[in-house]
Amino acid sequence: MRAAGRGLRPVLPWLALAAGLILATLPAWRPLVFGTALTVEDLLTLRCLTR
Repeated sequence: MRAAGRGLRPVLPWLALAAGLILATLPAWRPLVFGTALTVEDLLTLRCLTR
């Protein structure tokens, strides 16, 4: 258990930086991925998994 924790600790700052980069550039790439007319229904289909 401890060996897994030691291996993860150096990666955490890089994960935080990657998440910040993705969130900071979200307005630039979101229209490219989802199109310009993103509706509430589109967000719900992304958020709620269908069974």
